Amino acid sequence: MKRLFVYGSLKSNGSAHHLLKGAKRDRDGIVDGFIACQHRGYPMLQQGNGAISGEVYWVPEPCWPALDDWEEVPEVYQRSSVTLRDGRSVWLYEAAPRIN
Repeated sequence: MKRLFVYGSLKSNGSAHHLLKGAKRDRDGIVDGFIACQHRGYPMLQQGNGAISGEVYWVPEPCWPALDDWEEVPEVYQRSSVTLRDGRSVWLYEAAPRIN
């Protein structure tokens, strides 16, 4: 399992949280070096000088293809490996280069 940092529709109260079925919630975290924006009505992260709070989940391998499909990887979002403020390594979905 790998950790995923979520900040929008995948959060526990979000419309796509069901895609994390079988995932185990870890402690919440903060990622530095990103700013929030919107794309087609959905939240999105872009690299910038901000800090974003979010939820962190341990995600089982079988969940990743559906998550990538939901996030429209690689056209709209890309999955990136980042380090949270507390040192944990996580994946997150950020704006694909063509969106920036």
